[in-house]
Amino acid sequence: MSAPSDLEEALDGSDGSVTAFLEQLVGEPIDAERRGHTSGPAATANALEVAAGHPLIFRSAVLQGRFSGRSYLAAESVLVPSRLPDGVTSRLGSSSDPIGRILAEEGISVRREILGGSDHLPSRLPVDADLDGCLLARTYRLDADGTPLMVIGEWFLATLRGFLPPR
Repeated sequence: MSAPSDLEEALDGSDGSVTAFLEQLVGEPIDAERRGHTSGPAATANALEVAAGHPLIFRSAVLQGRFSGRSYLAAESVLVPSRLPDGVTSRLGSSSDPIGRILAEEGISVRREILGGSDHLPSRLPVDADLDGCLLARTYRLDADGTPLMVIGEWFLATLRGFLPPR
C-alpha cells in the first residue's frame, strides 16, 4: 500500500465535513453546482442496505469557490430520501448548498465509512469536470446512528494543488 498523500493526511485530520475542509483550505465559501439530480430505484446489491426497487436520489455536483468560480471537487452521490428529513431533500434539489453544509445546518451528525472503489456508485450522472490529474478519488458511505444515508464518490481536482503545503 502506498503512503497517504498530503491531501489524504489533511482530510484524515479534519473532523468536519468535506465542505468545511475545502472552505478552510481555499479561503472562500464553497457552493455546489448541481450537474444532475434524478430519482430512481435501488439496484439489487447496494451499500445503502435498502431493498431492490427502493427509491433513491442520484446527484452529481462540482464544488466551486463562490468568488473565484474555481472547481475544486467533483462528486456523485446516491441518497436514501426516506431516511432524510424533508428539509434536506428539498434543499438538495433547490439550493447551491453542498451536502456537508446542509447536514450540519439540519443538525444531522454523520459518520464516514470509506468504501473500496467507485463500484458503489451507478456513475449514470454527468459530472462534467476535468478528472484528469485529480489528486485523490475516494468513495464513502455516510451513516447516522448506524443507518446508511448516502454513498458519495469524490474526485479532488488538481486545482487544489496550489493550496496544499509543499512536500
